Amino acid sequence: MGELVVDRPLLAASSGRASSRALDRRSHALCPGLGHEHGVWGSLVVDGASSSHAGLAFCLASFVQCLCMRFGWPHGVHSPSCAGSSLAGASAAFDWLSFSGGSQTRSFLSLRLEMIALSPMKRSDHSLLWLGGFMLLSLVLIIVRLWHVQVLSFDKYERYREVQSHRTVRLPAPRGMIFDRQGEVLAENEPAFNIVMYLDQFREDFRTTYAGLKADRKLTTAQSLSLQKDARYQAVSNAVYRASLVVGQPSRLIRKRFEEHYARSRYVAMPVFEDLSREQMARFMEQGSRLKGFDMEVRASRRYPQGSLASHLLGYMRPRSRQASEEGPELKMTYDYEFPDFTGISGLERVYEEELRGEPGAKSILVNNLIYREEEEAWLPSLPGKNLILTLDSRIQRAAEEALRHYDPHVKGAMIVMDCQNGDILAMASAPTFDPNLFVGHLPSSVYEPMVDPKGPKPLFNRATHGQYQPGSTFKMLIGLAGLELGLIDPASSFQGDGYIMVGQRRIADTAGYGQFDFDRAFYKSSNAYFIHYGLKLGMNNIIRWGDQFFLGQETGLLPGQEASGFFPTPSLVAKGWHPGETANLSIGQDKVVVTPLQMAVMTSAIANGGKVFWPRLVAGWETLDPILGKQVESTPKGRLRAQLSATSGNLAILQHAMLQDVEHPAGSGAPCRIPGYLVAGKTGTAETERRLDGRKIKETWFVSYAPHDHPRYAVVVLVDDGISGGTSCAPLARKMYQTLKELPEPQPIVPRRQKWSFDPHERAL
Repeated sequence: MGELVVDRPLLAASSGRASSRALDRRSHALCPGLGHEHGVWGSLVVDGASSSHAGLAFCLASFVQCLCMRFGWPHGVHSPSCAGSSLAGASAAFDWLSFSGGSQTRSFLSLRLEMIALSPMKRSDHSLLWLGGFMLLSLVLIIVRLWHVQVLSFDKYERYREVQSHRTVRLPAPRGMIFDRQGEVLAENEPAFNIVMYLDQFREDFRTTYAGLKADRKLTTAQSLSLQKDARYQAVSNAVYRASLVVGQPSRLIRKRFEEHYARSRYVAMPVFEDLSREQMARFMEQGSRLKGFDMEVRASRRYPQGSLASHLLGYMRPRSRQASEEGPELKMTYDYEFPDFTGISGLERVYEEELRGEPGAKSILVNNLIYREEEEAWLPSLPGKNLILTLDSRIQRAAEEALRHYDPHVKGAMIVMDCQNGDILAMASAPTFDPNLFVGHLPSSVYEPMVDPKGPKPLFNRATHGQYQPGSTFKMLIGLAGLELGLIDPASSFQGDGYIMVGQRRIADTAGYGQFDFDRAFYKSSNAYFIHYGLKLGMNNIIRWGDQFFLGQETGLLPGQEASGFFPTPSLVAKGWHPGETANLSIGQDKVVVTPLQMAVMTSAIANGGKVFWPRLVAGWETLDPILGKQVESTPKGRLRAQLSATSGNLAILQHAMLQDVEHPAGSGAPCRIPGYLVAGKTGTAETERRLDGRKIKETWFVSYAPHDHPRYAVVVLVDDGISGGTSCAPLARKMYQTLKELPEPQPIVPRRQKWSFDPHERAL
């Protein structure tokens, strides 16, 4: 009889003529020579999803045709009644199968066996009965099997068809809050109201829109895929437009963003309206039921309630980049999707990112083979980050920033207020400043680019910790103390000033003028000749030894990775070749020495408190919420001593008195800081740099000080970049600060006051 060949079943036909040609080819494959000339052909139409039933029915029809031909029924004669009954039964069975799936399979199958002409057999009717019985039995077996699959096992196979895998989603933890020493909130989390849409609820819209765009056109595979993308975007874009009318906020769906979300993450909700007002959310809650597929979502958003206050200390945040593994050594996990989260870029937000961030939670989303969401379950709760308590006093910080702005709204400078007795930072201001709230939302490039322009004012640059400047005459405090300790300087002896000093062939001018100078007068008149003379006598080895006692050229440890170290000569550098002119420059704080305002605050505090060099402290403690024990506070060590100066109390007192004269004496360079009834001790400094602006050299101006003189409590350091002089530009700013400080009570114990912990957007879900 020849070999029976079963081809892959035809699943769909785009037209009747194409179907006929396809069936003719399959008929020829099954029984060579069979075609229209034998009066046998069929058409198979499948509408909807592809179905294995259609393939089985087609194979069976082909099998019947093949058997008829193999038995040699001649042309033009109708089949016997038994055979006709069998074929009629087969047709009825196929019709039943076509409709039995119904809504379960969402497919419609119709099979027509047309013009089946069977010639009379040349065999006995007995053989025909066997053939009919065999065909009927085959049909019964197929029907039973299909009924078992379609009806009895429908749920099982439906799960196999739909459910493919789980997706693990990262849930950000509530970020820790930041408080000042009085409990005032500097950084917190607040609810951000968003409207999201679930794309799995728009599948029918996708199909309807696609059908409308396609119409009766015949498309290639590439054209069909492109049209499907257009249909999805059009359907969702129209839905977003309707939602915008309800919310009252114009919105345009960005196609690239939508297609990326659809391709990668359509099993999670897609944000379409973010940071809505409460009024807009009220409108959505009232009318949103008319919007299919939309829902309200509440997420935590970082907020800085004081605006730009202490912005350089707090730092700013940017969207967190996706990472393959997470987060600490205890938990390494790969996430399929991560909800939007932020990470610290600068300041405290960066230095203490790990502590503030907390531990993220996780949930699983069950997705089908189309990557649409079926169900979800949160299985790992997030743990809030630690709350950060600072030594900062917002009242003092605000006064420092206002003093800088009062000098010039465009000033570039810094001011630090430190507790002399323990190293606590009470204020640390840098100007110009910025609002960290800008970085929480979308920051336009037109706003960001001027901030990072190297030729601009650089508001993101923390001049208090990162700025490196020549100390100018403030360095004379170190030269004076070293000279007193080594017995080179007698406070009562006189030095003849000629208005200049010769160092080799170089003449260095002295603005202090002519006359006799003892230590006090040389100090408050800031005589360059006096301190160059004794600096050369000291020599570089002694100057380096005393600089090392103040840890010049080294970081203070206040903000690891967020401060500069400055520069101070080392013995190895001097050994390579050092000239007296370089020692002369160094003696008046110029050339090969640069410091940060924070380093100068540490030095001034040490001189004021009797020689204690403290590690500056900004973080007073951490606050955690234990599920069992409740709120727990962990304090950081207070007043950590880094070193004790080798200076005697007597020599320190001589230097302190000279600093007092710099402010109290009418001719003192720091006289603009004088406050009647409140003794301030200080030293001005002005360093001329090689930097130029409008053809002139830029001056770095200083005023370092402490008060009250009789029982030092505060050290105040002011820097103005491109100032006039230390006395003119900086001393008046320090005076404003001391006027604020003398009205405030001394720093109180650090006790945060507040009622709540931190907003957790996932609290309801978990």
